Amino acid sequence: MPHSDTLCCHLFCTVIDNFGDIGVSWRLSRILHNELGWQVTLWLDDETVLRTLCPDLPALPCRFAGIGLKVWREGEEWPQWPYRADIVIETFGCRLPDAVKKNIRDQNALWLNWEYLSAEDWAVAMHGKPSPQTDGTAKYFWLMGFDERSGGLLREKNYAKLIDFDIDAFRKRLGLPFKNAPKWLLFGYRSPIWADWLRMWQDAGEPINLLLAGGQIIDSLKQASAIPSDCLTSDGDSLQTGPVRLVRIPFVPQDEFDRLLHFSDGLIVRGEDSFVRAQLSSKPFFWHIYPQDEMAHLDKLSAFWRQIYPLFPSELATAHRALSEELNGKGSLNPHQRLQYWQTLCHGHSRWAAVAESWRDGLFRQQTATEKLANFIKHR
Repeated sequence: MPHSDTLCCHLFCTVIDNFGDIGVSWRLSRILHNELGWQVTLWLDDETVLRTLCPDLPALPCRFAGIGLKVWREGEEWPQWPYRADIVIETFGCRLPDAVKKNIRDQNALWLNWEYLSAEDWAVAMHGKPSPQTDGTAKYFWLMGFDERSGGLLREKNYAKLIDFDIDAFRKRLGLPFKNAPKWLLFGYRSPIWADWLRMWQDAGEPINLLLAGGQIIDSLKQASAIPSDCLTSDGDSLQTGPVRLVRIPFVPQDEFDRLLHFSDGLIVRGEDSFVRAQLSSKPFFWHIYPQDEMAHLDKLSAFWRQIYPLFPSELATAHRALSEELNGKGSLNPHQRLQYWQTLCHGHSRWAAVAESWRDGLFRQQTATEKLANFIKHR
């Protein structure tokens, strides 16, 4: 590792889960550049998704927000890769070209496999461990998580400033509801469960605003004939169905998304980056985890909530667990059970919010992922 204060870092990302993979990679790139002062280049295979996060993004290759951005394709080999590299990060197990691996070996660069975060025991045990390659190079596992022994979470030093905003101006800018009713942000994957949950919210009989981010939930509701096929086609469109008001909201950049979380009273979020930001917001939430073959995602889901449920009053933990498992494909509740569990959470909303705050405070007491990375490099 060179003695220069300005380290040169290359991140490689393949976009699999739409905004999850690139969301983490873009946030990591920004923090490494803005807070550690690194020279960062992000290599990605789908600029269209990043362009949704960054509407002003020029054509690639380019430099944007201080980050170099270049295109690559996994599986594509290059005759050479003539770049300085002190650190190379392959995100989420993408396969680097052989020319990059040769460069890592020749320059004695630090090679990290930045994996999906997990609360599972194996992830804590594997974090920071080397994986010797056939050429003798060591690739280190970096596994973000919620334990002091894990790779930490991505959080900006100026996070408090990011969420210091004028709520009324924010609401007007995004065309969000003014009605004095609970506001729940829904950012989930396509699933038939949304029709059942819409009926649950209707049967609850209490006014509620559902802010629908992205199109997958709307598409699911239309496919189930739960809402008309010609509604909610444009950002700002709304539909009143009984006590429930559905609002299609525009996609927003990452900083605006943090404000959207704080604007809301409750959250259903998907993927990884949004999942972490929901926790930092200290709002009551459900996690719609990315579904995997053979329901492998349920182990990851359970490992996370096992850490938090001891903070819940028992009846709230029971209700949340039942709804969370149904949301993520484990079992099915009948309409009476579903409604009963939802009403239990609504009646205990202040206690649920206190749990979310307590969990958030614990995360803030830990070092961030990038602080841990800086220490890892220092002692390498």
